Amino acid sequence: MLEWLRRIFRKKRETKKGKIGKKVKRKRIKPKLKPKIKLKKKKLEEKKTLLVSDLMTRRVIPVYSNQNLKEVANLLIEKNISGAPVLEKNLFVGEISKTDILNLVGKQDLTQLTKEDYEKLEKVKVYEVMKKPICILESETVEKAKKMMDKFKIRRLLVIDKKKRLVGIITRTDLLKGESKEKIKEKLYTKIDEMVSMIEKESLDISTISKKLNVPENLVEEWAKILEESGLIEINYRAIGSPILKFKK
Repeated sequence: MLEWLRRIFRKKRETKKGKIGKKVKRKRIKPKLKPKIKLKKKKLEEKKTLLVSDLMTRRVIPVYSNQNLKEVANLLIEKNISGAPVLEKNLFVGEISKTDILNLVGKQDLTQLTKEDYEKLEKVKVYEVMKKPICILESETVEKAKKMMDKFKIRRLLVIDKKKRLVGIITRTDLLKGESKEKIKEKLYTKIDEMVSMIEKESLDISTISKKLNVPENLVEEWAKILEESGLIEINYRAIGSPILKFKK
């Protein structure tokens, strides 16, 4: 990716050289070149770092401290969730999980609850069993969230903002989705690198590139348009057949 940026800026420099002249190139272009490259590098590095805010679920389903556990158990089953934050007068005061409920009745799953279990749970309030929440800032990295879950042996973290307001929840499932996104990004960059290398050696049509990279033609064309806008390649459209991609030297 960085190599593309060097080529893009090199092309821009050559274009300006023809229009302005050598003296202008020495005074104006060189000082501007390095900061732009550094800025692009920084942006690329930032893209590789996933934050909690990128993966968390913002629609949090809360329960209230004065509710009984029968109501909470039914809510967890209905919404297919394993836990919920606890509110008291709209203030965030704790959290409760299905494990807290199951431990009271000696069951392995909420679907195993009997009539007797529900009668017992109906007599217990949320504030009696809720736990102090383990939170993470939305601006923290996903890697830190994973370490916290491993350290406390939990499956979720409640997410707060800088003012300590509850803004979401992040689970181990969310982390797995994040890992998949990172892998997709890596594969995407690799495919585009391969595509540029192929075009640099010889001009090829989109159909051929699609077959060699094993990706859809419409996706190759999208990448090509981005590279053309950057000044790295040019697209030659034909009356018959798919467009030809040519590397700009």
